[in-house]
Amino acid sequence: MRATSYIKYFRLGETSYREKVKYYEDNYDLVQHLYFDDKVDIDMDYIQSLFEIGRYDRFLSKVDTILEVIIMENIYEFKGENIFNDLLFKKAACLFHNGNYDEAKNVLRQLIKIDASNYTALALYKICKRKETSDFSVIIKAFVNASLLIVISIYIGRIFLIEAFFDQYMGFFVSLSYFLLGFSAFVFIGYEVYFNASMYKETGLSSFRVLNRVFYKKR
Repeated sequence: MRATSYIKYFRLGETSYREKVKYYEDNYDLVQHLYFDDKVDIDMDYIQSLFEIGRYDRFLSKVDTILEVIIMENIYEFKGENIFNDLLFKKAACLFHNGNYDEAKNVLRQLIKIDASNYTALALYKICKRKETSDFSVIIKAFVNASLLIVISIYIGRIFLIEAFFDQYMGFFVSLSYFLLGFSAFVFIGYEVYFNASMYKETGLSSFRVLNRVFYKKR
């Protein structure tokens, strides 16, 4: 009976994620009574299937238990992948999808310490950091957006109003638009330098290096 449950589960097919999740949950008691190694195989496959069908909350409720088993049993690979790193990344991805960016960053930092060459984890870390809504970043974005809006307004006014009626103020408004464009660029570049410095401090890698890993990965 135990062997039958194991075989039936994996006969459902490699990419039959919904079918495997349904089989696991419909036959939960049978799965729990499998031999330990068979049960661990199904548990690892089941939790990966949860991720694939977008059941992130369910995945997060199960993943820590599976990770503990993987550590205790010294399981390194499953289906040709480093199962610990794979589940750790998927845990971070689930947290990201649920909007828990800070928790996702904490998990990704663990993964990056284990494998600094994991460019996918590094790229996701960068996205999580971009999603942070600190007061400083909000002020910077608001200032840049406001400056661009003023510049656009000046040029629209120059075309439809100022040039026709207030030629004496034209030089001032043109100078103001150049100043705002230049200062906004300066602020934006300064923020990017700050962003990279803080990311390097947290992970040991700048976002520029992350992008290089993503787009210029050695073949």
